[in-house]
Amino acid sequence: MNRLFLCVCLVITLAGVGRGQSDPSKPKAKVGRAARTKSSVAKQRTRRLNKREAKQSLAFARTHHPELAKLISRLKNAGNRPAYDEAVLELFRTAERLERVKVANPKRYELMLELWKLESQARLMVAQQAMKPDDDRDARLKRTLRKRAELRREMLAADIKRSRERIGRIETQLKTLENLDAAADRELRRLQRAAKMTVSRSKGRSGKRDRKAVSAEAGRRAGKQGKQAVKTTVRTKDKSKP
Repeated sequence: MNRLFLCVCLVITLAGVGRGQSDPSKPKAKVGRAARTKSSVAKQRTRRLNKREAKQSLAFARTHHPELAKLISRLKNAGNRPAYDEAVLELFRTAERLERVKVANPKRYELMLELWKLESQARLMVAQQAMKPDDDRDARLKRTLRKRAELRREMLAADIKRSRERIGRIETQLKTLENLDAAADRELRRLQRAAKMTVSRSKGRSGKRDRKAVSAEAGRRAGKQGKQAVKTTVRTKDKSKP
């Protein structure tokens, strides 16, 4: 039981150490007023997930790192609730973070998910190796870390390519502003076209409303005239009676 607890604690600790390297493109958080307060950090650490969130977190682990999921489940069965809650919370944060990336950039999500799997496997092997050294495990750990380094290199290369493309777009926009008078004239013409289109659409909608109003008024007048004709006919019939 003690070894199980120690193993999970090592995995969680190593996860905290490597969390800042999960996404190479993400800038480091600034220290200062924008940093979280100690109370908010403590609140997050002591948070307990509800049953649905815990179930989703373990399902995420079972899908992408079954060995870690079994280890965490054993903590609950052994009655070590604090360690279990902390481990499941770490899984929940990871899954939530990856889901946000999936919505914004599905291709990068696949890379980050594979990176997390390699990191998680490496952390577990490091924890196991710390408790019981094994040459075969040490060799597997090195292979895993090499794959992780290769994937990080691929992600960094993609970041450089994306940054260069963005710089190219910015430089193109900058060239259009070299002649400030010409840029001002273009902007003036664009605004004038937009204003004319707005006025034209407004007139069109106004004309349609006017035609509908005229038709409705004509219909009301026709209805009134019809009613008056019926009343006149009835009165004439009544006067013609002996």
